[in-house]
Amino acid sequence: MAENRIITFEKNKCWINGNEFFGTAEEGSVEAKRKMLDYDGMAMPAPVKIPSGKLEAMTAKLKVKLSDPIVLTELSKNRGFVEVRLKGKAAVMNSTQGFVNDEDITTRIKGFVEEIPTPTHKDGEIPSKEFTINALYLEVSKNGSVILKVDVSSGEVIPQDLV
Repeated sequence: MAENRIITFEKNKCWINGNEFFGTAEEGSVEAKRKMLDYDGMAMPAPVKIPSGKLEAMTAKLKVKLSDPIVLTELSKNRGFVEVRLKGKAAVMNSTQGFVNDEDITTRIKGFVEEIPTPTHKDGEIPSKEFTINALYLEVSKNGSVILKVDVSSGEVIPQDLV
């Protein structure tokens, strides 16, 4: 996985599109980075990159041990739009709370699945499936307290100095 991980998680219980149990996320991460602009002032010998106040597109990558191969149908609904909720061990860094690494983190991701699901298992086998979500919404919380939130549609970012 890439270097720009804003959160990583392992062995999380995973629900999709409401209360449909999807399986166990063996590993995963959400990748994000600041959108940078070139600044080239008068008499500067070289430009410098400065933050634009925005983020590049966020991408979530998950490897899930499915509860049942039939749950893959959830990835085909709504043109691939999914709402995923993960609960378990995760690590996240932010400017207000520092490094948070706990066994009881809840992560919510909303976005579009990139891959069209295809069955790759044999009868009687419950496979692991890797997929990518182009995220519109990310919320990480512990005991109801928000650690990190990025809502692309409303522009809400917690902590605000993230971008």
